Amino acid sequence: MSDGPYKSLSMTAAWKKLAEWAHKAAFEPLEVAGRVVPALEETWREEGCSEVVRAIRQILGDPRQIDMFGNDKSAELEAVRRELSAGSPMRRLLFDHVTQSVSNPQPGVDPVSEGVESALRDRAARGSRQVEEHYLRKQSPDAEATRVRLRMDDAIASAPIAALARRLSGLDAPSQSVLGKQQGLEDGVMLP
Repeated sequence: MSDGPYKSLSMTAAWKKLAEWAHKAAFEPLEVAGRVVPALEETWREEGCSEVVRAIRQILGDPRQIDMFGNDKSAELEAVRRELSAGSPMRRLLFDHVTQSVSNPQPGVDPVSEGVESALRDRAARGSRQVEEHYLRKQSPDAEATRVRLRMDDAIASAPIAALARRLSGLDAPSQSVLGKQQGLEDGVMLP
């Protein structure tokens, strides 16, 4: 019996774990959703996206001043984008989404946090499609590849990505997100 196509994914360990949990029907949808944030955090850390957020915040300053004085920071953002996003897909994605949020500001919404959330959701969706493509290349049945992608999509939809974006963009204090380990039989599969 095979361990499943998720073993040979060319993704980080957290993404492989997410794919494994989506693959195995024994994991509840909420458990699968609990693996989304660690996968996104791992990508964030490995690609050094915190540095990008700090640079963007330094350029933008107080987001309320952009609205009040109409300061156009797009040239500065583009210069920093070329410098900081070279060779890093997540950083490039982050710059694109933040730039879009800055150019179309919404009242009462932090454009950096909104851009970070959009980038995280986009990266999560790309990860789900990457897993599906990998399953199809490994000659898995189409139905299995689709089932895994749909479980991942459902997990992404129910994951607390907005809270993660607020934390990563510096609006909320860092918290320890630790998955609770099961201690005994009473901690088993949830019953309806």
